[in-house]
Amino acid sequence: MTTISFDENIKLNKHHFKTLEDFQLYLIQANQETELSPAHKLTLDTRLADAEENPEKFISLDELKSSIKRK
Repeated sequence: MTTISFDENIKLNKHHFKTLEDFQLYLIQANQETELSPAHKLTLDTRLADAEENPEKFISLDELKSSIKRK
């Protein structure tokens, strides 16, 4: 058996995985459930405020989708 170690403290609720893919999926899901850092929250809040104050500078998701041309 191979031992893998990390310098970072990683808390795993599950310790047995059938495949490497199961382990990768678990890590992806665990990362998605973590809270945003204060820096990320600030960036999102700043961008949201900019979009609300200057709506003419942005397009909607529907406008973006309709502008994409498929070949």
